[in-house]
Amino acid sequence: MKNSYSIKRHIHDGVQYWHNAIVHWVVIATLVINCGVFGLFAFYVHPSDFPLRLQYNVFFGTSLHTVWWHAYLLPMMGLVFFLVDVALGYVLYSAKERIAGYVILLGGLFANIALFIAALSIVLNNYFL
Repeated sequence: MKNSYSIKRHIHDGVQYWHNAIVHWVVIATLVINCGVFGLFAFYVHPSDFPLRLQYNVFFGTSLHTVWWHAYLLPMMGLVFFLVDVALGYVLYSAKERIAGYVILLGGLFANIALFIAALSIVLNNYFL
């Protein structure tokens, strides 16, 4: 019978970071969401002289105006978050801290979901309301 130390060591020697199914699906989902935000802005936000509404409040109306290209900073921030999260996840996964690597990746996925909701809010406030 093998001792528990050799079983733990065998489990950690198994799958590499880029061959892990959880990493694959989280990375794919994050990239799809980020591409969706880029596509949403590419379809709706065009160069114009009119200010873009970034924040709308029910009590006071529009409270934050900006130029059109500031909206594209949102998906770029999402891409930077994604790259940092993948790098940190790789470092943690290589240090045999798989759960921490997964948590970092899932945090990046949830941050990109929040950016997608913010992008929908910007598009709805400017083009449908």
